[in-house]
Amino acid sequence: CQLERLDALEPDNRIESEGGLIETWNPNNRQFRCARVALSRATLQRNALRRPYYSNAPQEIYIQQGNGYFGMVFPSCPETFEEPQQSEQGEGRRYRDSHQKVNRFRQGDIIAVPTGIVFWMYNDQDIPVIAISLTDTGSSNNQLDQMPRRFYLAGNQEQEFLRYQHQQGVKEEQDNDGNQEQEFLRYQHRQGVKEEQDNDGNNIFSGFNRDFLEDAFNVNRHIVDRLQGRNEERGAIVKVKGGLSIITPPERQARHPRGSRQEEDEDEDEDEKEERQPSHHKSRRGEDEDDKEKRHSQKGESRRHGDNGLEETVCTAKLRLNIGSSSSPDIYNPQAGRIKTVTSVDLPVLRWLKLSAEHGSLRKNAMFVPHYNLNANSVLYALKGRARLQVVNCNGNTVFDGELEAGRALTVPQNYVVAAKSLSDRFTYVAFKTNDRAGIARLAGTSSVINDLPLDVVAATFNLERNEARQLKFNNPSRFLVPPRESEKISSSTTRV
Repeated sequence: CQLERLDALEPDNRIESEGGLIETWNPNNRQFRCARVALSRATLQRNALRRPYYSNAPQEIYIQQGNGYFGMVFPSCPETFEEPQQSEQGEGRRYRDSHQKVNRFRQGDIIAVPTGIVFWMYNDQDIPVIAISLTDTGSSNNQLDQMPRRFYLAGNQEQEFLRYQHQQGVKEEQDNDGNQEQEFLRYQHRQGVKEEQDNDGNNIFSGFNRDFLEDAFNVNRHIVDRLQGRNEERGAIVKVKGGLSIITPPERQARHPRGSRQEEDEDEDEDEKEERQPSHHKSRRGEDEDDKEKRHSQKGESRRHGDNGLEETVCTAKLRLNIGSSSSPDIYNPQAGRIKTVTSVDLPVLRWLKLSAEHGSLRKNAMFVPHYNLNANSVLYALKGRARLQVVNCNGNTVFDGELEAGRALTVPQNYVVAAKSLSDRFTYVAFKTNDRAGIARLAGTSSVINDLPLDVVAATFNLERNEARQLKFNNPSRFLVPPRESEKISSSTTRV
């Protein structure tokens, strides 16, 4: 895809439920079609359960706010969580509950959800949970078309992306000539609308004959009616009266089990404290990203030479990793900001999904140097604040020059060059990337492409004198993040006063 213009997009569809809401971006937008991804945002109120569902493509979910529980069901894996044995005096026959592993999530977590795996999540705290989900419809694991689909196990909720499928059908009808393909598309579109109107349930059980389900589950018709969600209008996110009773191990002491904003505030305070530390301490903490790159390379080499048979299985795989502000950053400059990445080296299940992610935070007027993704498309979602971004394509044309503010998303295609400068006291973002070992190449600063070229090559390439070429190579001592200029620092402090 060769995009000549990019846009910072907001969600354009909102579906409310009893316990929250789901917002979606149009996957037919040329930016998302180019990256072959879909984006959505779910909000869960207290004691809200997002009903179990599975998708036709892998997902990465970033927890922007809140804490809670999530679970997945992997076929053929054992039920390792069991209720304790209890006395049954005075009671009839009682079955102890058992189920697959339940995990705790918190703000800043990335959750990896493989294709076709049933997923659910639950908010047991007062603070609403906000979860940003990227679905990689371009994955080889998706054997359907490029439209994301949610297969719900229960309820009678509207499919998040169904309206876009209908819009796509209508557009294709209008664009095609009067041939057999056009007639087929019309028929397909009419059938889709008819199915939506005729179906009483909108979950995977609602289309089955009741007798089939009675025999399959060995239950009565009343339970089958509930299973099929007939005439129910609670939505995809439901309220659980009295809360869920979940079998989980005792939690370790959390720093802020109920808070999300407090962690972020304390993190900013820690940054300010470290900014006052001696300069030698700063450089040691702030410029260790090359070491991480070497470690990743070494780990990757050992994995490529073959597994040793003792690595994690699907049943025991780690499914989440925290990359938020409270985690230890991979790249850190106390005057500019921090960046944390997660790849399949850090979270091996991402090898299966072919996805990775990045969380970044920039101080006011700090800059992320011009760079490009070597092997992945990237979808940037602004979590807080705003920044000015510029994106350039292979023709040297500016395809985006504008602000990215909280709640908006911007797609940066593979190899397009991007740079960002924070316009607020703190700009934070999460980037979803369509490669489990996504890498970037920097074009400015220490260890960048320009810096690593021979001096004479730089001089000849850009028609510079050797002294000018030397300035171009060595004048920026930073690697990834450039602190604001002194004049901008003074201006910023004056504005605060």
